[in-house]
Amino acid sequence: MPKYEYPVCRKSDLVEDHFGYKLPCPYTWLRNTNDPEVLDFTRRENEFTDAWFNQNEVSQKIADLKNEHFDSLPNSISPWKDGYIATEEKEGNYSIVSLDASFNKTETLFKRYDLPKYTPFSASACPVDENLLGIMAQVDAAPRPDYLAYDVKTGKILATLPLTFSGTWSKTKRYLYAACTEVKENDSITSILRYNADTDSIETIFTYPKYSIFGHVTAASDNKTLIFTFCKDYSNDYYYSYNEETGAITPINADNALEISYLDTLADKHYFITHVDTVHGILLSVENGKDFTSAKQVKEETDYFLESGFSYNDKLYVLETKDACSYLYCVDDDQFIDLPDAVANLSLSGEGKDFKIFSIDSFTNRPQLLKFDGNSLSPLTKGQEVNPNLVVDLKWATSNDGTDIPYYFVHLKDTKCDGTNPTMMYGYGGYNSAMPPQSVERVSQTNIRHWVENGGIYVHTLLRGGSEYGPKWHEGGMLMNKKNCYADFIAIVEKVIKENWTSPEHLVITGCSNGGLLMSTLVTMRPDLWGCVIDSVPHTDMIHFVEDDRGAMYITEYGDPRASKEWFEYFLSYSPVHNVKKTNYPPVYIQTGECDNNVPPYHGKSFAATMQENNTSDNPILLRVLKLGSHDRGQGEVFWKTIAEMHVFIDKALKIDF
Repeated sequence: MPKYEYPVCRKSDLVEDHFGYKLPCPYTWLRNTNDPEVLDFTRRENEFTDAWFNQNEVSQKIADLKNEHFDSLPNSISPWKDGYIATEEKEGNYSIVSLDASFNKTETLFKRYDLPKYTPFSASACPVDENLLGIMAQVDAAPRPDYLAYDVKTGKILATLPLTFSGTWSKTKRYLYAACTEVKENDSITSILRYNADTDSIETIFTYPKYSIFGHVTAASDNKTLIFTFCKDYSNDYYYSYNEETGAITPINADNALEISYLDTLADKHYFITHVDTVHGILLSVENGKDFTSAKQVKEETDYFLESGFSYNDKLYVLETKDACSYLYCVDDDQFIDLPDAVANLSLSGEGKDFKIFSIDSFTNRPQLLKFDGNSLSPLTKGQEVNPNLVVDLKWATSNDGTDIPYYFVHLKDTKCDGTNPTMMYGYGGYNSAMPPQSVERVSQTNIRHWVENGGIYVHTLLRGGSEYGPKWHEGGMLMNKKNCYADFIAIVEKVIKENWTSPEHLVITGCSNGGLLMSTLVTMRPDLWGCVIDSVPHTDMIHFVEDDRGAMYITEYGDPRASKEWFEYFLSYSPVHNVKKTNYPPVYIQTGECDNNVPPYHGKSFAATMQENNTSDNPILLRVLKLGSHDRGQGEVFWKTIAEMHVFIDKALKIDF
């Protein structure tokens, strides 16, 4: 008999019919977050988790983590008044702050709920009126953020551009733009809205008539062009150019969604990176007023993957990657810019007064802000001293279909192959998102350098479904290829174990969101391979996710189980909550948030209830539900407690004390 008496969760007798298949749905009632019975179940689960932990150990772990933790760098930096305005992420909280000319924080302008009901994520000042701010912010549990026009002098919200992930100010006018998406039944329509601060009015500039899951609006460097992007899915987009002076809207590829990304407009040419019929990407230009069929090649394809780009002082630059590591290249000068670390992630973090601001992150050094003057990068913030004993290797494992899958293997020079090394593995594999080097593991917030210097091994996987190696890599892990992600991860861990670096009892795996789906699927597929699983804000019900607020977006990545019997059977073959069986499971810590607008908390709750019912081992299956948690690990002291619980859970499962 299992040693734990978990909270009882009522099972309904609901059975759904899907293409003739009778699907039991005992925990569908957990979808109603505010139902008194659901609230009672959640309370009892949290109390059980509280009782499982020694609170003195959790408190000590919080103190230890605070001591070794370094704050995130400011991002989304832009000029404002005599300094800058930026986003600060600290202890799971987002806030808008002001910085002085030396990038020191001078004031917290907005934090959670300072704007009624909203959590702010980013802000920028109107280029022609510093008293006007555009603030991207979200109400708890809302399906998408809103873009707010805010008057600094009066302290009032002037206008709300709703349901958007993207907005920008005009370069020359008091206009605020946003790409706003409305989802109705099985349709998703995106419109470009504009707030005119002079007339205090909102108007619709353009509505794209076809299905689009969301959109973007970008102000070009030529001070007159805006680019409207309408996303068919997470790879393929439709583009229009908009001349703010004349009001003319010109389609660039209106009828044919393409895997292209916009860089900037210079000298009446739009610059794009295309991944159509290319492995690594090609840089193209399209003359203003013409469509994509007239595109001309600017830069030949190389072995580097073209990721993004920008302009500075009328020169064009591209950020390229190889094996998920960054390179900065000047197109006009045909040369690379030296980076301070060869195995690192370089990302554009904002604009200085007369320079660009980048952040750089790596497995072995804390993040830094860098200043780019067009020729070289120089530090704006301090890093750490190099530890010569830290080793970062790029390795490859062969997946079940013969595809070689890369992973970064971080360890000390003298690490022994004796099968006992505590090993942490992180994975994601989805949404065309690359997983570049990072100094902090994304879920438990483990300081990777600290973990390795204390004798651990860190394994960072580059699974199919991401964008690390172009469109084919993404396609290899989406839709009917989704299960490749799980095979890839298993192939890597089996190789690490075969080489005797570690063994299942010394192995912890971590993931969140789509990576939480990864964790949930792996623990049901191969419960024998893991010594501990940290499973944060996971998708677990891959039959009913289509009915969630963002289901219309996620269908483009996963597919639709309602589309046909073939699709339903494919989803059912890996949907975690439907593949739990009576067997021995490893220790699993499942965490979700009541205000999660990406993945509703019923996914975590129903998975925990199903796992607790069916686990035949003495290993704990814990559920932590954060009352005000969103798609995160909580805020403030809740954040510290959540990640401390993760660390204590790992310590106990692996019998370590890091």
